[in-house]
Amino acid sequence: MALELSMNEIELLNSYLCLSSHGQKELKEYMRYLLCKQYRREVMASVFNNNLMGNLLHSLLHIIEGRELDIELISRRVCQMKELYYSSFQKVHYKFSEVVEDLDSNETVRETGRQAFENIERAINSGNESRIRTEILDFYQQYMLLSQKKDSRKIIAV
Repeated sequence: MALELSMNEIELLNSYLCLSSHGQKELKEYMRYLLCKQYRREVMASVFNNNLMGNLLHSLLHIIEGRELDIELISRRVCQMKELYYSSFQKVHYKFSEVVEDLDSNETVRETGRQAFENIERAINSGNESRIRTEILDFYQQYMLLSQKKDSRKIIAV
C-alpha cells in the first residue's frame, strides 16, 4: 500500500523537520490546542445543530401539548433522542481521541445530556404528567440555548 501525501502534507513535514526540538515541541502543543478547540466546536455542532434531534425534540413538544400524555410514546421518543444525542457526541469524540492524547470530553455537552435525560426518565417513571412536561420543557430550553451559542453554529476549519 503506497503512502500518498499531498503537497501541503509534504510542506508541513519538511517545515516540521527544519524546526529545533523546542520548536517541534511548541508546534505539537499548538496543534493539540487547535485540535481541542476544533473538537469542542464540532461536538457542539453535531449535537446542538442536528436537524434530526431538533425534529425529535419538536415532535416531543407537540406530544406534551395535548391534554392526556401518551407516556409510552414519550418514553420511546426520549429513548430515540438519547441514542442520537450520545451517538453524535461519541462519533466526534472518537474521531478526535484517535489524534489527540488525553482528550477531555466536552463536559458541557455530556453533562447537559446526562442530567436532562435522567430527569426526564425519572419523571416518566413517576408518571407525574406535570413533572414530565416540566422536565421536557427544561431540556428544550437548555438545548435551544446551547444551539444558539456561537461555537455550536459554526465550525472553523483548522
